[in-house]
Amino acid sequence: MILSRRNFNSLLCFTAATSVFDGVLSPVVAQGSYPARPVNVVVSFAAGGMTDTVGRLVTNELTKDLKQTFVVENRPGAAGQLGTEYVARKAPDGYSLLVSATGHVIGPAVQKVAYDPIADFVPISILARAPNLLLVHKSVPATNLKEFLAWAKTQKDVPYGTAGAGGSTHLAGELFRTLSGVPMVHVPYKGAAPAVNDLIAGHVKVAIQDSMSSAAAIAGGEVRPLASATKEKSAQFPNLPTLDQSGFPGFDLYTWLGFYAPKGTPSEIIGVLNKEANKTIRMPATIELLRSLNCEPGPQLDPAGAARFVAEEVAKWQEVVKTSGVKVE
Repeated sequence: MILSRRNFNSLLCFTAATSVFDGVLSPVVAQGSYPARPVNVVVSFAAGGMTDTVGRLVTNELTKDLKQTFVVENRPGAAGQLGTEYVARKAPDGYSLLVSATGHVIGPAVQKVAYDPIADFVPISILARAPNLLLVHKSVPATNLKEFLAWAKTQKDVPYGTAGAGGSTHLAGELFRTLSGVPMVHVPYKGAAPAVNDLIAGHVKVAIQDSMSSAAAIAGGEVRPLASATKEKSAQFPNLPTLDQSGFPGFDLYTWLGFYAPKGTPSEIIGVLNKEANKTIRMPATIELLRSLNCEPGPQLDPAGAARFVAEEVAKWQEVVKTSGVKVE
């Protein structure tokens, strides 16, 4: 896939002419010196999952367009909390960035974390979103949600794998457990990829995973999707019922990816990164790739819009935590 390039000096002129920020561009941006050295982009999940795949797509384009290396560093663990806390302590100079999933806004509601998603970070853009799916191993005798519920209620317990404790897939599973009465038992992994691998191998028979991380397993027939944990049907799964349509009204929990910088990072740098990230996720080749992986590009938001989105998500997930009673030790 060949992605477009853009001369950085032209980008700076465009940014200066159309900037949504007040004031004059800082010298570091106006002189075209950012980035003057490699930029570290922490992906807070293991390699191979949705967060890593999209994070690398964006960093590859940033490297091309800004003529400087953007290096991905995977720091998985605790549903993204380890990598997030690491970046929260970094200098706000544009050289330490974060790509993380929905657990970024969930973490403070379910466990003690060393960051605040609003006070400690500036959202750059919302990169992608994907429905969370209820998946079963091919050996499970269920081809739809009704059959799954009947089977699950005959089990002593139903272990289910997710990308980690405190993430959107975990909370979706616990809310489903609360509302359905199925004796589900959470099995957290350090990312979606290892969880899906164990589902394929049959080490766990059930999982709740984002549709992108499980795309290859679904296509290969190793696992079977039974329902989407969303209100609206996914364009990638038009025949798959949603939990909202299947007796669980209001169930609308999906995975989304955010791109962040530590609070205090100059707004001019945030603006440059926002424009570049939005450009990348809206390129036809990127959209085609994301959709082939059962994912959609994120909403096209400026930094202020991205900040509002994050604040709304913080409030939504706090309500889910109250309903499900999830706590992470």
